[in-house]
Amino acid sequence: MKRFFSAMLSAALLLSLLAGCGGGKDNASSGGSTDGGSSADGGSGGYKSDLIIGTAADINNLNLQEQQDAVNNIILKTTHENLVRFTNEGTCVPCLATEWEYLDDTHIQFKLVENAHFSTGEPLTAEDIKFTYDMAKDSYVSSVLSNVLSTEVVDDYTVVLELEKYDNELLPSLASVPVAIQSKAAYESGMEEPWHVGSGRYKFDDWVEGQFCRVVKVDDYWGEDPGVADSIEFRPYLEASSRVIALQNGEIDVCIDPPINELQYLEEDENITVEEKTGSRLFYFAFNVEKAPWDNQTLRQAVACAIDRDAVLQAAVYGKGTPQTTILNRGLWGFYDDMEGFDYDVERAKKLLADAGYANGLSTTLLIANSAPYTNIAQVVQANLKEIGIDVEIQTVEDATLKTMCKNGEQELYLWRWNEDSKVDFVYRDLYYTGSGSNYHHYSDPHVDELVDIVNTEKDEEKRMQAGVELQEYLVDACPQVPLYIANLVIAYNKNLTGTMLFPGGNHDWSHAYIAQ
Repeated sequence: MKRFFSAMLSAALLLSLLAGCGGGKDNASSGGSTDGGSSADGGSGGYKSDLIIGTAADINNLNLQEQQDAVNNIILKTTHENLVRFTNEGTCVPCLATEWEYLDDTHIQFKLVENAHFSTGEPLTAEDIKFTYDMAKDSYVSSVLSNVLSTEVVDDYTVVLELEKYDNELLPSLASVPVAIQSKAAYESGMEEPWHVGSGRYKFDDWVEGQFCRVVKVDDYWGEDPGVADSIEFRPYLEASSRVIALQNGEIDVCIDPPINELQYLEEDENITVEEKTGSRLFYFAFNVEKAPWDNQTLRQAVACAIDRDAVLQAAVYGKGTPQTTILNRGLWGFYDDMEGFDYDVERAKKLLADAGYANGLSTTLLIANSAPYTNIAQVVQANLKEIGIDVEIQTVEDATLKTMCKNGEQELYLWRWNEDSKVDFVYRDLYYTGSGSNYHHYSDPHVDELVDIVNTEKDEEKRMQAGVELQEYLVDACPQVPLYIANLVIAYNKNLTGTMLFPGGNHDWSHAYIAQ
């Protein structure tokens, strides 16, 4: 199997390179053009010199391979680049790689651009690819490259990856921010925090935890489409109303995740644009299936029928989302939501409860994070389950504590979310595969494991799709979780913002964005 971007596709390659590492117009979602009027004169000719983004979470770690949080990733996307870039259309396009070819099922060769360099001026070569991937294998994010056995340097601009098995989703994995290419020379120099050195349009400038993180434009960016704004600053505003006020006062240019109940005030402001589109973050209610009585599938199905998804959606996000039946994030390859599932049906729930041996009800605990929307969802679920005789005690903890407790299997029931907009294996394998560290359901089924492997390795598209549909139907029936809703992407910004690349899960790319003047 071969995949080349040859002379026949030279026009497509040019557009892709401009969009991936030297441009970005294919994914621009607001304001259209990225040309900025007159562009590079320090902000005096058509654009505001800085772009200030108000984040909903605090930046916590900028060491690429020691983190996986969206709030960090949106910063690192401005400073670092990957072999390939994932688009909103669900495809991977060239970035630091110009072309790739499967030599056989377990070897894939990448050709690199020959003029790329890091912000330090050091050239980016195949040695940096090998260095980055070898380092990733022993890092916090090793699972991203779990199928990569080795990286071989053929010459300065050619690398071959050896895989354990053929992988349908290798390219989306290589587009993941934590495995963006880092500088071998920076690490060998002995400099502090060498992970700040990247090949992107911007470079790290300053970070004061809890206050701001600033990146500045690379003046000699190697690609065809450099950044426009002289600097991009990310400021955390953990209190949602504070972000709204800051946007209205002009202290920030972008308000990420504005509170839904205050959107009307933003929409009435002639200087602000509110954008809303279908998102990909799945919020769900789930069971620890290793802990009785939730090892009882019929009992889990009874609970699924008792939960009013429409009421949950209204309480959580004022209806700005989409209820769903399947366990897969909307927008991913193979998404299928046409199975019967378990609609809200109190009488059916009571019958299933009796069939499960709990006609007289039971008592249980629900573990949630101490923040919206979980507190709002929990109130609805608690009332729903009481209606069929299940008394629920709500236990509230910090996010990090919830994840630790769930990983250790201390919970009975819990509420959580999963955000994925590029790779189905990051849903199936991470959440349901036997032994996965993110499998908080503690669910294990050989048939599910087999189907997950088929989806990841089957070359025949029809057979792969059949396995994906079967897997979703099987997991919905097994009911280790009750999918609740996909939250809409809602973002507010200065009406003159242009050059945005907004992704449904919130992993936005701001490296092309600026405020036109």
